[in-house]
Amino acid sequence: MLDIVSGFLSATLVSYAVAVVMPTWRWLFAMTLVVGLLLYADWSRHWIISVIPDSHEGPGCGIGAVLLFVATVSFAVGAIVRGLSLLLGSWGLRRRYIVMICVAGAAIAPAIITFAPDTLTLPSAWSRSANSAG
Repeated sequence: MLDIVSGFLSATLVSYAVAVVMPTWRWLFAMTLVVGLLLYADWSRHWIISVIPDSHEGPGCGIGAVLLFVATVSFAVGAIVRGLSLLLGSWGLRRRYIVMICVAGAAIAPAIITFAPDTLTLPSAWSRSANSAG
């Protein structure tokens, strides 16, 4: 059990750190494009496999989808935090405060991942109306 939790935490922190260590806007933009394309390719592969009838990814498909979700959310949070810190740095905020913002931002991704499943599902009223309309 501890192995899975440490794997998810390391995936969260590594993908967050990739975005946060970018030194300039250009680097952040280029890294966001590269990582975004890689994540898009993996999400599209996962979607294609899920819509093909009688296809099975294997026993680890659920864990792989969750790891992909963790990496996507963590990188997006890291890019947003780094963009904000670059903006505040250009306005004259001291470097130590920028570092503190980036370190404190590392707690945002695990919080979103913990509480997001409830926010990503449709409310029961919507799903009932969609089922009765169709």
